[in-house]
Order: sequence, then structure tokens, then C-alpha cells
Amino acid sequence: MRKLWPLVLVWNLALLLVGAYVWSWVRDRYSGRGPIPYSAAGILHNPLRRLVHPVRRTLEQSHVEPGATVLELGPGTGYFSIEASRIIGGGGRLLCLDIQRPMLADLAERLRPAGVANADLILADATHLPLADGVVDAAYLVTVIGEVPDRPQALLELRRVLRSGGVLSFTESLTDPDYQFEATLRDVCRASGFEPLEHTRGLLGYTMNFAAP
Repeated sequence: MRKLWPLVLVWNLALLLVGAYVWSWVRDRYSGRGPIPYSAAGILHNPLRRLVHPVRRTLEQSHVEPGATVLELGPGTGYFSIEASRIIGGGGRLLCLDIQRPMLADLAERLRPAGVANADLILADATHLPLADGVVDAAYLVTVIGEVPDRPQALLELRRVLRSGGVLSFTESLTDPDYQFEATLRDVCRASGFEPLEHTRGLLGYTMNFAAP
């Protein structure tokens, strides 16, 4: 009997993993529970997050470049925003768009002492972007797209505001409860007309980039 217990343990662990995968698969396709509430925003600045999302490297992988007009969709309280504003510099523009007013108020309080002068804070829904056609060079979403209930509509809006050849970047992490599987995200982006570019895997997730048509 003692010889069998390691096999039983491995079998039970395998069942747990399969169950977790199936649950994630279903949630990935049929959820969209909305954004993280402001009351839980403190978790966005957990120091351990830098192990999963190194700020500078994540932004560079997302094609945030000097002089560009960049849309940060779902900035929350600004974990990436200050560094993004520094990268694009005075010749660029950072558009921080969030659906929650308290998040933007908190973000403004973080940007002010950092001397950020090239950022616009926009209260809006991802499915109705208050931007003109083709005005954005790059857009990035870090663990955000899974929070959007109508992802196809959001992607159509992102396609509209991005210039031809502009880059749409997603960074996803297994630590996020709304984690999006790579194949699912690739399929929905292709269905919206985006062409795959780079695909970089990290410690607990990935960054996937697409080009706007």
C-alpha cells in the first residue's frame, strides 16, 4: 500500500490541474467580470509585481517609444504610467483611459509629484473610445483585456484609433484572475483584423503584440 500512495498523490494533483485548466478555459471565454474595484487597487502596486511585470521591460516589449502617442488602456492607479511618460518624452503623448473615476483621481495624484506633463487622463469605456480615427501609434493593456465584457467591440475600437501599422500589445499573467489564454487572444485579434507580431513569454505569462491593418 505504501508503494501506491505516491501514484495516488500524483493522480490527485493531475486531476486538480485539469480541473483548474477547464475552469480557466470556461472563464476565459464566457466571463468578463469587469475591472478590479478601486477598493482593491492597492494590490496593483504590490512590490512583488515587479518580479512578474518589470516596468521598463514590459513597456519596451509593448512598443512604447520616444515621441509616440500611446494609449494605456486600464492604467488603474499608474503602475506603468510614470515610466511610460518618461519613455515617450516631451514629443509624445500618453493617453491614460480608465472606466473608474477614483482610479484616475489616484493616478493624477501619482503623476503630479513625478512632474508628468505629457499625459491626458480620460474617463471612458473601452468599447467607446473618445478618440479620433488613427491617432494612436501604440496601445498597451496589461492584465486588462479579460476584464472587458465585450472584447470584440473593444478590439474594433482599438483598431479604429490605431494608425495603420500601429502596435496593439497585451501582457497577461497567470497570477491574474482574468488571465487570457494565448490562443483565445490571438483568435479574437485576428477576427478583428489585427496581424500577429512578436510573442514573448515571461516568468508567469506573456506579451503578445499585433499590428493594426
